[in-house]
Amino acid sequence: MVNGQAESSVIEVPVRDAACVLIADLKASEPRLLMGRRHSDQVFLPNKWVFPGGRVEDEDRALAHAFAEPFSPDGLAHEIKPFALAGIRELFEETGLLIGREGALDDPGPAWRTFATSGQTPAPGNVFPFARAITPPGRVRRYDTWFFITSAEAISADSSVTDDELLDLGWFTFSEAAGLDLPHITRLVLEDVAVLLQAAPMLRDAAEHLPFYYSDGSAFHRDLISCKVAPSMP
Repeated sequence: MVNGQAESSVIEVPVRDAACVLIADLKASEPRLLMGRRHSDQVFLPNKWVFPGGRVEDEDRALAHAFAEPFSPDGLAHEIKPFALAGIRELFEETGLLIGREGALDDPGPAWRTFATSGQTPAPGNVFPFARAITPPGRVRRYDTWFFITSAEAISADSSVTDDELLDLGWFTFSEAAGLDLPHITRLVLEDVAVLLQAAPMLRDAAEHLPFYYSDGSAFHRDLISCKVAPSMP
């Protein structure tokens, strides 16, 4: 009770798992990144420019458990593997771009059926984790998001079938992307990508440790964590 009044209840927003995949076109004199704008009627980050991505589904976890193909880097924690697969699936759904190889997905489940019609199976060895972020408390939606990066050369196919979740898909240099209406975390991730591409332009040489952004309710943190250790909540 406060001054005879019951304290106002705070609705605890669940933290959901999500993944994003950044595609970097490294052939030009200045790297370009694929981004799209969210619809104005979306509850979470309306009109903001973001990287392709979305929620981790149960089928992503089931597929990761049974998946025999390699992930990157060697020794990637098993708990992170569903995020890599979810990122590849969401990338395909939102952009039509496939990171895969020829092969069939056996009984993929509803979330993967559209991807399976491509005649390809995902190639998670071609995407590399480089950041993690948890949406701060007080937001209408909260996500525990792993960010992955891949080269445009890893695109194995381009389909015109998309879910239209992102508008105005386009390739942007870092300076062009900085001028877009970006969420705060996306702006921080862009800075991380710039540093990463300078230190490891081959991507496979990316360091095992990566930045982790989160808020404890009183302060915003940037820690370094290993992608070879099972992630935990702060």
